[in-house]
Amino acid sequence: MYIGIDIGGTNIKCVLTDETGKVLSSGDTPTSEKAKEIDKSIIALVEKLSSEAKIDKSRIKAIGIGAAGSIDRKKGMVVTSPNILCWKNYPLAANIEKLSGIKTFLENDATVACAGYWWESHDTKIKTFVMVTLGTGIGGGAVIDGRLFTGQNGSSMEIGHMSIEANGKECTCGNRGCFERYASATALVEFAEANLKKYKNSNLHNRIKCEKLNSKMIYEEAVKKDELALKSFDYISGYLGAGIVNIINIFNPEAVILGGGLSKAHKILIPAVKKIVTERALKGMKENVKFLAVKDQAIIPALGAAKTAMDRLKHIL
Repeated sequence: MYIGIDIGGTNIKCVLTDETGKVLSSGDTPTSEKAKEIDKSIIALVEKLSSEAKIDKSRIKAIGIGAAGSIDRKKGMVVTSPNILCWKNYPLAANIEKLSGIKTFLENDATVACAGYWWESHDTKIKTFVMVTLGTGIGGGAVIDGRLFTGQNGSSMEIGHMSIEANGKECTCGNRGCFERYASATALVEFAEANLKKYKNSNLHNRIKCEKLNSKMIYEEAVKKDELALKSFDYISGYLGAGIVNIINIFNPEAVILGGGLSKAHKILIPAVKKIVTERALKGMKENVKFLAVKDQAIIPALGAAKTAMDRLKHIL
């Protein structure tokens, strides 16, 4: 048995799975702003899932964690995370291993999302693809020639921090004009919020009387053809398309996969991205690229974390 954990800027999601990828139990909890509280939340989830599946903890061979930010996978350390600011050279894997008594491995969150999609889809025909995860920020993962690409220390594919605007908005990473400042769920909310006064007839005005403005709400209103919601998606889609043009020109992938919470809006996003790719990507690179979305975003990244833990455990034993 293996535990897979996906830690994002908003939520921590966890699955308990067997070696075939069958999910035996799953759960989630909000991401704390304090590092030690995140550790406690993870341990609580491990206890909860093993109890629900009626699995003795001694049967859990390894824990895999996908964490947002720059990591050192060999040391099991989060170097820095623009969306989880309490992590600075934080020994996350060592802490969880000590608290749980279970061998623990660390990977980048978008890398495990990529691994989860690959494991769950069983699509062996696609050997080279890039995943773009759209959430609080933007992450990236890649499978190249049938192998998961992790870079020299596990922090490859931080596409959310490639510059889309050379002198653009400041990012918490220290850079300016980062991709995620323009094409993430956070960017979607920021645009809608900044334009509320301009679109006085938008139903978002009624929605925010009861709850805080969020990307899910904007998507729901976009489906109903709310003008501000649609304009907000037009805004981020333009930047998302431009970023994906760069990715296609660099990697020449067979497919681009959208993951993350905002990928639920793929029916709005993918047509806009396809149009921009057709207009702007290089000939010989853009043809025959498939654009797909993760079907079960709730568990895929955590499932991928379990898979990477399984593979890494086998490698060291």
